[in-house]
Amino acid sequence: MGYEIGREIRDILLALALALAALYTGGLAAAYTGLSNIWSSQLALLAVALFLSRTRMLDPGLREIRGVYTGLILGPIATLSAIIASLLWSNLFPQTTAARQLTVALTPSSTAEYLLYLGLTLFVVAPAEEIIFRGIVHRKLSRFMRKGFADIVSSMVFAAAHSDLSRIGPTFVLGLFLAHSVDRTRSLTPAIIIHAINNTAYITLLFLSSSAFAAENLILP
Repeated sequence: MGYEIGREIRDILLALALALAALYTGGLAAAYTGLSNIWSSQLALLAVALFLSRTRMLDPGLREIRGVYTGLILGPIATLSAIIASLLWSNLFPQTTAARQLTVALTPSSTAEYLLYLGLTLFVVAPAEEIIFRGIVHRKLSRFMRKGFADIVSSMVFAAAHSDLSRIGPTFVLGLFLAHSVDRTRSLTPAIIIHAINNTAYITLLFLSSSAFAAENLILP
């Protein structure tokens, strides 16, 4: 039993280490590809996530497409909860300079840029992060923790990975919904849908609002 727990923890740490390495490498590659630092890092993360998804780290059952309705139902609820948490959290912990710069950077300046950002968040960000955080981290924690406790711990890891105090609250709230959807369906499909709906809503709000308002009040989990 102790050996199995140790192996699960090692897999979690390895997956997180590879994810961090991908983000760092993607950031360095941005200078040579012409992509923004944000999207270059996310593309690198997707490459790592897809690689890990073909290894023993990811339960093959999680790749099956099911729970679409669960994702579509929980998506708006999770998004609204995260937005409320974002507004409340920003009163307690105002956005840091780094978080404000990220929010402004993610605010589309044109319709073409808005559509590009939507495509990237739907097909890059959501799948990559769900494979890493729900497919590997959450699933492996669930093997030696009670379901509810694993949901909380994996959501804490998800929030901490965003490495900014001003984003921890809303990211943690979103993580709870994402973990619950995987528990309920034993598939990553609903989590990817929920994540995509949340990010789509945020990017749309950023696009429709002024950058100044967005930088002060909206936090992308």
